[in-house]
Amino acid sequence: MAEFETDVLVLGGGPAGAWAAVSAATAGARVVLVDKSRCGASGPTACGTTSLWNIPPGPARDDAVRRAYAHGGGIAEPEWMLRVLDETHRRVEQLVQWGYRFPGEGTGHDASGTSLRVVMDGGSYLRRMRRSLLDAGVRILDFHPALQLLVDRDGVVAGAVGVQQHNGFRSWTIRAGAVVVATGGCAFLSGGAGTDVDTGDGLLLAAEVGAELSGMEFSSAYALAPVLPSPRDEAFAPGLALHFATLYDESGAEITGHRSTAFTAIADGRRIYAALDDVPYPVRRWLSRQGLVDRTRRVPLRAVLEGTVRGTGGLRIAGADCATTVAGLYGAGDVTTREPITGAVSGFGGQGGAWAIASGVWAGKGAARFARGRGLTGPVREVAGAGLNPVARIDPRAVVGLVQEHTLPLRRSYWRSAGSLHDSIAELDGMWPGAEFDLGGFGADRLRARQAAALLAVARWTKYSALARAETRGMHRRTDHPGAAADGRVRLTSGGLDTVWVRSDTLEPAPRLAAAVPEPAAGPDLTAADPLPL
Repeated sequence: MAEFETDVLVLGGGPAGAWAAVSAATAGARVVLVDKSRCGASGPTACGTTSLWNIPPGPARDDAVRRAYAHGGGIAEPEWMLRVLDETHRRVEQLVQWGYRFPGEGTGHDASGTSLRVVMDGGSYLRRMRRSLLDAGVRILDFHPALQLLVDRDGVVAGAVGVQQHNGFRSWTIRAGAVVVATGGCAFLSGGAGTDVDTGDGLLLAAEVGAELSGMEFSSAYALAPVLPSPRDEAFAPGLALHFATLYDESGAEITGHRSTAFTAIADGRRIYAALDDVPYPVRRWLSRQGLVDRTRRVPLRAVLEGTVRGTGGLRIAGADCATTVAGLYGAGDVTTREPITGAVSGFGGQGGAWAIASGVWAGKGAARFARGRGLTGPVREVAGAGLNPVARIDPRAVVGLVQEHTLPLRRSYWRSAGSLHDSIAELDGMWPGAEFDLGGFGADRLRARQAAALLAVARWTKYSALARAETRGMHRRTDHPGAAADGRVRLTSGGLDTVWVRSDTLEPAPRLAAAVPEPAAGPDLTAADPLPL
């Protein structure tokens, strides 16, 4: 067994984890970063273009916040938006100082021509961040997935344990003064580009030590992706700017209006195509090489659930430093809720990318500060969890199959009703005892079992939360409650494993900054106004 000791342990090597590790190291902490794949080369960001919500101070920034608040269904917080914009603007300048060369001018402008976001190549961005990690003295452990958290006698998080995939799945243990979870969201193995690593592991780890979640009903973000000849190609498919492409059905008729029209057609069994001329050249070339372009220069599409990766729900943030509700545990990026900046909709115009930077910086600083004040820790123990039994009595594929049956179809997640939600909850709850006590094994089997348990846990939190929000707001659509509730300015907090609970927290009155902005209509498709992968 490999054993380490550090001040701050970061779980996850995507943008949020990288910024958290650099931030903690800059604050003087010893930092170890572990990734279930290779830091700087995996995840949705590595598979395409990413954008950052980047607006200089001034009237354009205030106007953007007003519009974002209205777009988010009135449950975001302008104060957090302004903090994120301020932090992101500073860090974009830092990237330039590090030598990162932006591929072109920002896209998206207001009426005065001010750039509202910057666009970057995700792969080169992550490679630059990996170099920055090494320059800062961060120890990077690739292919080291975490399986359990460590806590001390007071229940304070004190590290993690996991396995080394490239070393016979030998165990590792890292004791730390504080832990930052930056493992990404959960896409339920839907086949979205780069989301094969986003199986909800960090959400399960945090919930097992008592962390709370928020906004899990806003987990129904779908993307339009090319129909690929083999599932093996899904993880390598480039991100597509398909929300700007012209769409057609199988008869050749153009699909107009919101993307919900396209999703309706797919749910009805009709084929949908994107016009190739509206797709960026590098993507057109890749699609042509794969033989995915028909003789009319169109690309067949499918609906892909992006879950909480492009959705909003995640760990509830309990402080400005991105501390969770458990001492010693911090969150950054897609594993946390983005409700404070996106409200009830998906991150648009680069909000997700900006949140990864800002939350990473804040979580890294907060964890370093906590570790310094904590000092030496006493005895620690591993937190018990689902899917960790030495003997496997259930195939994890059975668990994953059930989860996907109740999450991936449009009629299970894009549109919801009390009937379908009760049905899903009954099936998923019925599977939980088996997943908790019968999933397990050693080596690769242990890792697959743990991922299956995480997928099941996340699915249950999303279904319970969706049932509790009896209205349509943002990306959350209830066919039996098509309108927005008059008292809908609430947050739904959730948690629990054996018994899932949901609590409604009424928000403070709407802030003055957004007081003049009307409540948005609930009907339009607001799930993915930003067509670029986070």
